[in-house]
Amino acid sequence: MEEIFSPVLDKDEKVLKVFKPNKAKMFWSMFLRGLFTVVWVCLFFAFGFGIGLGKDVVENGETVTYLNNNAFYIALACSFVVCMLLIVLFYHLAYKHTFYSYTNKRILIRKGIIGVDYKSLDMGMIGAVSVNVSLLDKLVHKNTGTIVFGSMASPMVARDSMMFKFAHLKEPYETYKEIKNEIDDFKKEKESSKK
Repeated sequence: MEEIFSPVLDKDEKVLKVFKPNKAKMFWSMFLRGLFTVVWVCLFFAFGFGIGLGKDVVENGETVTYLNNNAFYIALACSFVVCMLLIVLFYHLAYKHTFYSYTNKRILIRKGIIGVDYKSLDMGMIGAVSVNVSLLDKLVHKNTGTIVFGSMASPMVARDSMMFKFAHLKEPYETYKEIKNEIDDFKKEKESSKK
């Protein structure tokens, strides 16, 4: 699996470990995030289609369009199904491309839906590391969590898309200890080489 990071590795850089997110946790996270948006999108499209499928009734010499309830519910159901299928498709593509790794020099994140994107953070720049275990992690019962890396250039309070994080990982505390030890060793080695 180390070869998936080969396009971004330096000559003397070595991949120490590669992680894949937990499939169930990642799915439920994407599903719940998308559900709120899907409901609003479905209502918008269903209302628009429902109006177009309304029926005209002449009342007191004026034409009034009434919403056809059956058309509205059919449009709502179709919109919901299409949106849910898109979420499942996006989940599949995102899961397929998502990998996390740490090397002897930095942490690497590989992700994407259509294309593949890489993010990296040098070990020497990492100022803080935290582990977050959410309610969803507890509900899924998969011993999962998220490890977030912070530095002066990318603080942990940054927007979600700007954060460096290993999301939906199995055994986050053990992984945290492993990566933290590697960061500490890297910094000690760098300090000793300066002397």
